[in-house]
Amino acid sequence: MINLRQAGFDTWQAVILKPDAMHVASAAEYKTPQRQAIEDAGYTIILNVGDQPSDLTGGYAERDILLPNPMYRIA
Repeated sequence: MINLRQAGFDTWQAVILKPDAMHVASAAEYKTPQRQAIEDAGYTIILNVGDQPSDLTGGYAERDILLPNPMYRIA
């Protein structure tokens, strides 16, 4: 979060991170319900950015951008 603050992103209301002890089958299994909770709280997610297709599945965003990752791809 230090890097976010140094880049000028310092007015967030929450930072949502998966606990290390939580084990899920895929990123989507964790991320989709988190995005749903954000929208259920009255927010609109206008952009979801990830480097894996599983980062973007499940909806709850108006637009998705898949970034290239030349190092690996999770099937």
